[in-house]
Amino acid sequence: MVIEQNEDKELVHTRQIVCRGYRRKDGLWQIEASVADEKGQPVPFNSRPDVSAGELIHHLSLRVVIDDDYRIRDVAAKTLAAPWPACTDIAADYRKLIGLRIGPGFTRAVREVLGGTLGCTHLTDLLGQVGNTYMQASYPDRLARQKLHGEDPRQWPDTRTLAFVDGCHAWRKDGPVLAGEYPQLAGADEAAEG
Repeated sequence: MVIEQNEDKELVHTRQIVCRGYRRKDGLWQIEASVADEKGQPVPFNSRPDVSAGELIHHLSLRVVIDDDYRIRDVAAKTLAAPWPACTDIAADYRKLIGLRIGPGFTRAVREVLGGTLGCTHLTDLLGQVGNTYMQASYPDRLARQKLHGEDPRQWPDTRTLAFVDGCHAWRKDGPVLAGEYPQLAGADEAAEG
């Protein structure tokens, strides 16, 4: 099926996710993320007033402080708009993430701590974006620290700096991007097998 442009449509929902990464003067990273769901049509409820068109049904935010070792040092969750008063009850539980590390297994660990009824679906989903934003924000600094050990990434002490290799089509080991950026790693699997 090909998606064609169709002018005969009505906007019924807008979700906005905003993530910002900050380098703090104390050497830590602060990621601020929010999700806002704006309704384009009224949403009826049985036990509370309806949500009107143009009103936010969700507006939630996270502030996560992370160190250079990928470890969460602090978390603050805030519910600015939600359909139910009970939605605000769970914000403090996001501090249970303190001590977790961003990287392989992070999503699974988050779900173990805050999945299902233990957390808020929208805040928990937003944590994936927090992790991605941290990786993007801190990458130039991490890369500079590794290059102090030389230009050959095989000699770098923190192998997580290049964890994206073989993580997507562009960064595949047999592709031109890796060959151009890190020729020492290009085709590394084939060289090891041969």
